[in-house]
Amino acid sequence: MTSTFHSFHSLLLLSLLGIGASAEAQAPKGLSFQATLESIKIEAQPQQVVTRQFKLTLDPDQPETRFKARIEDWWRSDDGVQSFYAEPGTLRHSCGRWVSLNPVESSVKPGETLIIRITVSVPPEMASGGYWCALTVDEIPDPRTVQSGVGVKFVASVSTGIFVNVGTIERSARILDLQAGPETVLVKLRNDGNAPVGIDGRLEFYAMGAFTPTAVAVVPRGTLLTEPLLEGTLTSRLPPAAELPSGRYRVRAILDFGAPHYIGAEREMELIRASPPIQDR
Repeated sequence: MTSTFHSFHSLLLLSLLGIGASAEAQAPKGLSFQATLESIKIEAQPQQVVTRQFKLTLDPDQPETRFKARIEDWWRSDDGVQSFYAEPGTLRHSCGRWVSLNPVESSVKPGETLIIRITVSVPPEMASGGYWCALTVDEIPDPRTVQSGVGVKFVASVSTGIFVNVGTIERSARILDLQAGPETVLVKLRNDGNAPVGIDGRLEFYAMGAFTPTAVAVVPRGTLLTEPLLEGTLTSRLPPAAELPSGRYRVRAILDFGAPHYIGAEREMELIRASPPIQDR
């Protein structure tokens, strides 16, 4: 998957002139580029060496830009909204210390492509299971573009996951609970296997006594890790109230987690949809 990006991290630039500092906000114009963002997935055995590539192409109208790459550990909050980063080796199931990058730092001219070679060297003593880390590539601000005063300069930063499955992988997951709100259903899950799993699927809503669903909602894809949390939550948005009005339903979850079989759960729920705003006449 190749995606277009505009920079989304900001760097605060400070310069004191004389007694005080003037405040002048720069226009929030960032770098634009194309990057391959599919997670890097590797099947390997102890002592095996595997190589992959990450590519980033500057748009033709962009200035020459310098980038620096690094490996980090990462994990997510229970609800999957927040991502956290730390030094390689922070997590027990980190593969960060096995990964080397070349080049670590490089300049890219307009329209050219930065290719980072990723080498994964699995240690001989590694037990079977799933290990992961993140590749992060940051734009290095050009010091020649620093302006006087106080301003915000947007710098690009992009991360992608590296997943290494070593030896025999046991995929096992289960649905712990389904919880309904006015506009969403929360699907609470637990990873009982020995490797991270990607999970997605659908929710089917059946009126009481019905055999065909009134509506179907997508459960967007998420990743369930094995540490620091075994449990996680996926959030599915309900269909429009006109399609799925307030009422009591049997809600059936059907999820694919990469095993030969799906996992499912069903429970009765009372859906109370938010009332639409009253329009002024």
